[in-house]
Amino acid sequence: MEKTPSVNAAIRSWRDDLGKNSIIADADFLVTYTDSVCSSKRQVVAVLMPRSMEEIQKIVATANEHKVPLYPISCGKQWGMGSRLPVRDGAAIVDLGRMNRIIEVNAEHHYAVVEPGVTQRQLLDYIEERELPLMLNVTGSASDTSLIGNAMDRGVGYFDSRTHSISNMQVVLGNGEIIQTGFGHYENAKTKNLYPHGIGPSLDGLLQQANFGIVGSACIELMPKPDEHMAAIIKIDSEDKLPQLIDALVKLRSRGVFLSVAHVGNRERSTITLAPLLYEQLLAAGDPEDETTRAKAVQMLEEGGFGPWSAAIGVLGTKGQIKLARKEIRKAVGGFSKTLFLNDILVRRATALCKNLAFIPFFHRQSMMLKAIEPVYGFTRGAATDESLKAVYWAAGDYQNMEEHDPDHSNSGLLFCLPIMPASGQVVAEVVADTRDTFSRHGFIAAITVNLMGTKAMEGVISLAFDRRDEAQTRAAHDCIQEMEARYMEQGYPPYRVGINSMHHVVNEDDSFWRTVRELKKVLDPNGIISPGRYNLI
Repeated sequence: MEKTPSVNAAIRSWRDDLGKNSIIADADFLVTYTDSVCSSKRQVVAVLMPRSMEEIQKIVATANEHKVPLYPISCGKQWGMGSRLPVRDGAAIVDLGRMNRIIEVNAEHHYAVVEPGVTQRQLLDYIEERELPLMLNVTGSASDTSLIGNAMDRGVGYFDSRTHSISNMQVVLGNGEIIQTGFGHYENAKTKNLYPHGIGPSLDGLLQQANFGIVGSACIELMPKPDEHMAAIIKIDSEDKLPQLIDALVKLRSRGVFLSVAHVGNRERSTITLAPLLYEQLLAAGDPEDETTRAKAVQMLEEGGFGPWSAAIGVLGTKGQIKLARKEIRKAVGGFSKTLFLNDILVRRATALCKNLAFIPFFHRQSMMLKAIEPVYGFTRGAATDESLKAVYWAAGDYQNMEEHDPDHSNSGLLFCLPIMPASGQVVAEVVADTRDTFSRHGFIAAITVNLMGTKAMEGVISLAFDRRDEAQTRAAHDCIQEMEARYMEQGYPPYRVGINSMHHVVNEDDSFWRTVRELKKVLDPNGIISPGRYNLI
C-alpha cells in the first residue's frame, strides 16, 4: 500500500529507536507476514520487532505521535483465525517473537514467568533439560506456538482453558503507561506469582481478548508432575451413541473421576489427525505415494475402531486414583463403547512387542497404529508436537506440503468456528447435526471436536478445510463460516473466540457491554492505536 507522510515519519522514528534490523517496511518482505492460511488479505505498513519493554514503549509513543495503529502478535500462529493479520488495514505489526526469555521457572510453586515469544517447545525443553517435576497445559497446535498469545485469546489446552493460567502481566497500555497486574505492581510482593488476583479490580481478565495494550511478560501456571498418568481412548461405533457418551463423560467429570479436558472428535477429525501419520509409515514401508495408499491409511483407521466418534482423556493422580479412574470409566462407558487405556509402560511394551513381531502383518499394522496414536497420547501427558500440523494439509488435499511447518506458506486453507454449548448430549447432537447440514450445503465436510472443559459447558472446535488456489472454493468456505457463526449466535451458542473476519458477529453497538468496552478503550488507549476493531467497537 502507498504510505502516507505520517506513516513514513513513524517508520523513520521506529528505525532510529529500534535499529534498521528490527523494522521491515519492504513490500516484498511484508508478504511473508500477510500470507494467511485463512486466505484473508490485509494491508500492513511495517513489521516491528522489539526486544524489550523499553522498545515497546518507544513503539507505542511513536504510534501515538503519528496516529499509526499497531497490531501486536506473539508468534503469529493463530492459524484459521487470521494468523498474523490485523482486523483492519493500515496497521504496523508488532512481532514480539524476539522477546523470548524464560525469566523464571519455579518448580516448588509450579509456575513460569516468560516473555511473549516463548513457545510451548521452548518451555518444555527447559523443563526437560533441568529434570523439573513439572507439566505444561499443552494445546493440540504446533510446538512452536506462543504461551502468552494463546492465553490472551483464551485458548484451550488438553487440561484446562489457558485463560486460567495467566497472571502478573506486564503491559504497555495504548496511552504509554506500563502497568503490572495482580500483586506485580508492588515491588516487594513475594506472592505476585502465587495469588493471581492481587487487590482491587482484576485487570487480568480485562486485558484478555482486548485491545488496550501490549503484554511484555506474564506468569504462566504450570502443573506439578503427577505420580501416575493414564490416557483413556474411548470409541463408539454409532452416531446415535454420541449423546450417551457426552452425558457419561459429564457425570464422570462431575464426580471428579478425571479433572482434565475430555476431547471428543468425529470421524473426520480422527481421519485428518491420524491418517497422515499412517500414510507416512506406509510410504516408509514401500507403498506408492498415491491415492490408493491414502485410502489404505483411512481404511486402517476404520479397522482400528476409529468410527463415528472417539474421545481422548488424560487422567493424572496417584496409583490408587488412576486405578479407581480406570474402573469408573470402564463402568460408565463399557456398555456402549470400546475403551483403550494407555500409560508409558504399556506403550513401551506394546511398541517393543509389535516391533519384534513386525514380520506378522497384524503386528505390523498395530505398530503403525501405535505410532499414529503417539502424538495424541503425548498431548494427554503434556507433550507438544508438530505432527498435528499434518492434519491441515491432509484435510485440504495439500499432500506435497506435509512437511511444511507454517501452513500460511502452503496451498491449504483453514477456517475455524468455536461455539460454546451446554454440556448436554442432546444439545451437542443437535449442534453437530446442524453444523453438518450447513457445511454440506456449502460443499464442505466439518471436522468437529467437542471439548468438555468442566461440568457445565463444552467448547466446539469446528474446522473447515479448502484449497486456497481455488477462488470459488475460497469464497464458499468464508460464506460457510460466516453463516455458521451467525447460526450459532441465533441458537444461543456464542463463540468464545472469533477470527479477524467475524468481529461483527459478537461486537454490537446496541449492546451496553460493548459500549462500556469502547469507553474503557478511550481511557486506556485514547488514540485507538492498539489493534483497532479487535473485540471492540474501535
